[in-house]
Amino acid sequence: MKISAITLISLALVMSHVDAIEVVDNKGVNPEVTLVIMVAVDQLRRDRLTSNFPGGLGRLVRAGMDFSNAQLNHGMTNTCPGHAVMLTGVNPGRAGIPSNEYVDKDLWENRYCVHDDDPGSRVFGSSNQRSPRALKVTTLGDWLKAGDKETRVFAVGGKDRAVITMAGHGANGVYWFDNSQGIFTSSGYYVDQLPAYVSRFNGYNPGADGFLANMPEHWEHPPGSYRRDDYAGEDTEFKNSSGHPLKKGSLQDIGKQVYASPFLDSATFKLAKIIVEEEKLGQRMSTDVLAIALSATDTVGHSYGPFSAESEDTLNNIDQELGEFLSFLDTRVGVDRYLVVLSADHGVAELPEWSRENGRLECPEESGRADPIPFIVSLYWHVYRHYTFPFGNPLDLVRFAGSEVSVNRDYASAHDIDPLEVLAGLKSLLEAKTVIEKVWTSEEVLAGASSEAALLRNSYVEGKSGDLLLQVHPSCIIRSTGTTHGSVHSYDRNIPLVFFGGGIKPGVSNEEANSVDIGPTLAHFLGIENPPGLDGKVLTLNQLPLADPTQF
Repeated sequence: MKISAITLISLALVMSHVDAIEVVDNKGVNPEVTLVIMVAVDQLRRDRLTSNFPGGLGRLVRAGMDFSNAQLNHGMTNTCPGHAVMLTGVNPGRAGIPSNEYVDKDLWENRYCVHDDDPGSRVFGSSNQRSPRALKVTTLGDWLKAGDKETRVFAVGGKDRAVITMAGHGANGVYWFDNSQGIFTSSGYYVDQLPAYVSRFNGYNPGADGFLANMPEHWEHPPGSYRRDDYAGEDTEFKNSSGHPLKKGSLQDIGKQVYASPFLDSATFKLAKIIVEEEKLGQRMSTDVLAIALSATDTVGHSYGPFSAESEDTLNNIDQELGEFLSFLDTRVGVDRYLVVLSADHGVAELPEWSRENGRLECPEESGRADPIPFIVSLYWHVYRHYTFPFGNPLDLVRFAGSEVSVNRDYASAHDIDPLEVLAGLKSLLEAKTVIEKVWTSEEVLAGASSEAALLRNSYVEGKSGDLLLQVHPSCIIRSTGTTHGSVHSYDRNIPLVFFGGGIKPGVSNEEANSVDIGPTLAHFLGIENPPGLDGKVLTLNQLPLADPTQF
């Protein structure tokens, strides 16, 4: 497999704008480690990972170095920034990734975090364009490649924004599940076409001869050990009890159903094994990187909550699949020659109904919820009535992206509108909403001395972040069913962080740790240099005595 000429030229241009990398010999402190595996479990709260799992999750916790107080060090706790920090060593603000979506102030349009205007980055089989060009810094894979051109970097997972931000700029292959097509795909940024082994995995007729063909008609699961299966507040799109559809309707329908089930993670692990085999990762003299994004926990968690029967079954499935994957690596790569890091991009709030039943609901709104549609309509009606009536479009003046609000200065100036007046009115209106604890102005974020301000500042990107940022009360959510994340609160920021494998002794550490520390810690462990001035620090690992490097 090769990287296209267009991509090589583009990569050179991109790398000229990211942190410099010192070129060094890869074979430093731990020459026996030939494969680094980054496993990112989307939406995995730290309190859901224990040593009691019988499979791979339990093996990591019992035999790895477990940082028991790990957290995110940024305030916009969403998928794109959560994955971007893991292998870059910098906070989302410096990485250029404020959230999953942002308002481009120059173009005045909502933009996706890994969108690329270059048509050469077209996704195969899609009109979307995806690449890591928005990522303004390099990753562990880029650092390794700078010292060893034979290093190979791959990523595979359920979401494009997860795998792209972990893989970095010079990855050899990045593959994600496109639920609109029901296949794993990539973009022209990385390769001219999908490699044959990915095409075979997808199948030439995906529903008949690809990985989808082996899936059952329905997702059947046990009732769960925390609460009844059919629970108030759960999303009903794919049923809220066992017997969820997997193969109902068109291929696009099937893709969406699989995307919201643990079978997405099973397919990810199957393709990950194929990549290791076909690309001989960890089986050469160089140190390779494979990032695995397990995304089903997020889609399932949003619909049913973290303590649902569905979420429990999804995590149990990861435990089994990861156990089989580790056994595969033991044989294929060697027990002491690979290193696994397991973490998460963010946590999640409980279902408000579940919190209320258990006496934990802190939200001043009795239901714990705000329906987003009337919430947004009321705000746009305010903008229209006061500023764009009778013929103006309120979207030309104010836009939302997630929990951030932006005001168009050019439109305001052209229509003799004071943008500060608009912001003050919106701030007052928003803070009157029961579920809103505080509305931050960008000035308050940049100058604030509180811990919340510091977290939000670590997410701030000039030209992308909003003029106002909404902070909900603890355990409040703006969603009519299911649950969500994105706040500065601990349930969204507490994550697992475990290092396991070659050279790592079992242990539990209370050291303050953040996901942004993963990249610098791995670089130090591998004995390679990383760009100067990273936000993350090197964590203390219990390391076994090293073998004589001259043996390798």
